[in-house]
Amino acid sequence: MMKHTTAVIIVFIIALGLGACGSFEEQQPSAAGEGMLAPDFTLKSLEGQEFNLAEFRGKNPVYLVFWATWCPYCIQEVPLLKELHAKLSPKGLKILAVNIGFNDPLLRVQAFQKKYELPYPILYDNNTIVARQFGVIGVPFNVLVDRNGRIVYRSNRTPENLEAFLQQEKPA
Repeated sequence: MMKHTTAVIIVFIIALGLGACGSFEEQQPSAAGEGMLAPDFTLKSLEGQEFNLAEFRGKNPVYLVFWATWCPYCIQEVPLLKELHAKLSPKGLKILAVNIGFNDPLLRVQAFQKKYELPYPILYDNNTIVARQFGVIGVPFNVLVDRNGRIVYRSNRTPENLEAFLQQEKPA
């Protein structure tokens, strides 16, 4: 009798888990890919300023960097991002670093910003909603959005040709 009860419980748990997986997938927004219009979002910076991606359309290309304080590759990327910011922000590129919030309390993110003296806005995606919209599956994850709001690059690596991209983006 004990074996039968255990088997019924296991089958019930598996069925419940499979049902939950299906409903989770239905609730997930489809991730935006290259060539698609970037999903709009509004997030606050650590200083409390709201950033809305749509506000950059028609004005500036945006480089979104999804990251976390506990990610060693994200830490290694900091000097390169600071260099890109210094070199390319005067040419119109907006860098927005989106902390995914997963296992990353706000106080730790603020301490990270202070320690590394990050010159670009740090946005806090506490519930990873924006990260999921962009299909982020790990960090660091980088998304380049052109001035028309279309995604032109998605990868866990920083593109080597950002400056060449900006040359193409200059208004005629």
